[in-house]
Amino acid sequence: MAKSWMNTLKSYFSMLNQLEIEGDVRELEIYYQGNQAGPKEMERIQRGRDNLKYRNATPVKCKTVVKNIKILSEQKGHIEVLLHNYVWKLYHIDHHFMEQEDEQFHQISLREQTGNWFIASDHLIGKEEINSLERTPEEEAEGEEAEEDSTNVSVDPVDQGSKRTFDRAKVKRYAEVWWNRYNPAYPKFEVDCTNYVSQCLHEGGLTMEHTARRGKGWWVKGKTNWSYSWSVAHSLMNYLLGANTKHTPKGQLKQTADELMVGDVICYDWDGSGNYQHNTVVVAKDPNGMPLVNAHTVNSRHRYWDYRDSHAWTKNTQYKFIHITQ
Repeated sequence: MAKSWMNTLKSYFSMLNQLEIEGDVRELEIYYQGNQAGPKEMERIQRGRDNLKYRNATPVKCKTVVKNIKILSEQKGHIEVLLHNYVWKLYHIDHHFMEQEDEQFHQISLREQTGNWFIASDHLIGKEEINSLERTPEEEAEGEEAEEDSTNVSVDPVDQGSKRTFDRAKVKRYAEVWWNRYNPAYPKFEVDCTNYVSQCLHEGGLTMEHTARRGKGWWVKGKTNWSYSWSVAHSLMNYLLGANTKHTPKGQLKQTADELMVGDVICYDWDGSGNYQHNTVVVAKDPNGMPLVNAHTVNSRHRYWDYRDSHAWTKNTQYKFIHITQ
């Protein structure tokens, strides 16, 4: 009897789980049957391992839970599924135990060959480098008139003009509560990384700057109207550093990641093009004094700041480290 695609899928994720702790990454070759997706996944896993060694971190345990599998299309010898999984990792640095959590959605294509199924492709839905809301610097500079909206986010009255106190503990608390959920008081985006970071900063006390143009200030009004800087990675980075604002910059550029504090922001340019496509918020430091971050889109909690274990990371990846000064 031919091996079922479901058995292949279960075995594949069991292998991925094991390889987070031990084993030879080349063992994945049997699931990819020589297609180009295999070497890329093996390289990503090896990067994660090398990064743990660089941090003097020892992996202890990994638990992968497949929450749901949905068939997207099915033909003879070919099936495409959407798989939702949760990954928990435990490791220690100098006997300080730490954990990382990730929630992922995989779009996986499987094909049958000589009675056995193999992985033709494994694509993370909403992976960090895809940002359908991203705009060019020219589009950002143009801006546009903001539309009126009668629905309002619950905003403290002092947020209408007065400066608020920035509380880093509140940033962390909010980031931890909502790392894999969506606050119904705010809009939700398919690519949600910057919206999530903006919420964390605002709930921590960073003052909104309301304007009549989306290309100016930093604001959200209801669930249908917001500034580019609220939801677009590159725009938020520019705003925090002093662009498109009437006020002094809310952030200060730092040279290295270890200079950051809880509540600060890291920006990611995956391909080195100068266009930053992802943002995270710092929620903790590891025993080496390096940031651990939370993020949305690929929902992550206490992830090491450099994202070398990400499908989006490349050798050209650049970072900007922003310390919030308000």
